[in-house]
Parts: sequence; C-alpha cells; structure tokens
Amino acid sequence: MELCGIHAPEVKQGEVPAQVLGNEAKDKLLKLVAAADNQVMIIPVGKDSDGRTVAEVMTHGQGEAEISFQEEMLKSGLAKTRLGGVECPNQLAFKQAQKIAIASKTGMWSQDKRN
Repeated sequence: MELCGIHAPEVKQGEVPAQVLGNEAKDKLLKLVAAADNQVMIIPVGKDSDGRTVAEVMTHGQGEAEISFQEEMLKSGLAKTRLGGVECPNQLAFKQAQKIAIASKTGMWSQDKRN
C-alpha cells in the first residue's frame, strides 16, 4: 500500500541523509499507529502503476476529529506532496500541511536547499 498524495524518504542503506529522514518517517508512522491503538482507517482511492493500493490513512482524534497520517507526515517535514499519480481527495489540505513545514523549516525543509 502507498500513502496517497505524499512521498516520504525510504530507508536505504548507504545514503546517510536520506536514511536518517527515512528512519524518522518510519518512526513517525509507527508512533501515529501506536497513538491510535492500532485502529486506523484505510480509505482506498486507486491503484498505482505497479498495481499497489493507494489510500488515505486516518484515525480518530479527540472528539470527532480525524487525524490524517499524510498531513501529520507533511507537517513534520518527513514527506512532501506528490505531483501526479492518483489524485487524493484531501490534496489541498496536504499542500497546506507542507507549507507549514516549509515555513517552520522542519524535517527535510530544515536545510537551505529544497529537496
């Protein structure tokens, strides 16, 4: 499965900056799942070119609020919005979440160059 609308660094051997961000992204996702008591909503929105399910992933927060895993990853600077591919229903919210990370210079946006 692939998270709709975002691209997060992958954990790869040998690429130190990418590996660090990849590990941080993985840890963030694991923390989001744990905070949700392993209760997540997977909302399929399509298939990618390799046939994998592309989905939005959410959980219930306080009250009736829903927490989008994609938005949390973007606000943390551990992912960036994906251009092209399957169109996500919450793409505008994702762009806003990325703007927050860029403005606060967090995660991948903490460096001077734009990844």
